[in-house]
Amino acid sequence: MDRLRFVVRMGGSTIPDRSVLLIHASLLCVAIFWGSNFVSIKHLLDTISPGNVVVLRLLLASLIFLPIVIYMANGIPRVHREDIPMLLFIAILGVTINTSAIAFGTQLIPAAVASLIVTGNPVFTAIISRILVGEPMTGRKIIGVVIAFTGFLIVLLYGGQEAEFSIQNALGVLITMGGPLAWAFYTVLSKPLRGRYEPTQFVGLTTIVGALPLVPFAIWNTELITVTRTFGSTQWLALTVSAVLALVVAYLLWYRGLSTLEPTQIAVYVYMVPVFGALGAWLLLGERITIFVLLGGLTILTGVIITNTTRSGTVDRLLRKYRESRTVKDGVDE
Repeated sequence: MDRLRFVVRMGGSTIPDRSVLLIHASLLCVAIFWGSNFVSIKHLLDTISPGNVVVLRLLLASLIFLPIVIYMANGIPRVHREDIPMLLFIAILGVTINTSAIAFGTQLIPAAVASLIVTGNPVFTAIISRILVGEPMTGRKIIGVVIAFTGFLIVLLYGGQEAEFSIQNALGVLITMGGPLAWAFYTVLSKPLRGRYEPTQFVGLTTIVGALPLVPFAIWNTELITVTRTFGSTQWLALTVSAVLALVVAYLLWYRGLSTLEPTQIAVYVYMVPVFGALGAWLLLGERITIFVLLGGLTILTGVIITNTTRSGTVDRLLRKYRESRTVKDGVDE
């Protein structure tokens, strides 16, 4: 009996099974890096302010992306003049605001809860796509959005360590939600630009542009320089995970996987992010995972999966039957 082989066909060619396994392994690393990012940010917040976390993350990531972008462009990357305003706008949204919301929000809520909230990005993307570009909201997507927001509500009200409503927890959840919301705008608005520029070069360029507004804070913030001098090995490790692995390496691996596999194949790794986030928060930060965090998280993930899949299934058939029955009833009433 022939052994099972994993192959992917792209443009008539076959990618060897070993390469496919390596791609899946790299995407698993992406989920680990993104899940660990929340644990790392939470650890850094014990030493420095959320603003300083944002500055350190983006400047370090930009310093790494800069030579990569220059190398790929064989010099200074050329950006069409008409694309500059939109590039600046989406960089502020997807980089500056996104990372700031996560840092300031995570200061108020457990890292596990933050990782659950950010995973809801596909839900926000579906809503923003409908509003801005008129992308159809199928019955499946509507149900997924409703389910996901039910999960957000559970986390909002009872996602704290005490499993009860608190102003701090609610404020932290709402601020953190600004991250995936900003990223949803970035995803939708950047689609035309991403079609004109190489993906890795594009994400590197937006990261660098998004970090530029923070340069003055890094130059004149003497506190940041003083605090970093007192960093121990765990702080530097946390910064490396948050800036280098989560912002640079993860995106390089993600776009490599996206260029080889179908989007539905790599979507599963997004769903694994809160698993590693909650596990790391429990093991390394001693966070208690309450039943409401689990319930809210599973509800969010269920909604995200339904929203992010398009294959016709039971949900679609039920909605179709309902619409048909309503049409028949309306015809009879007339």
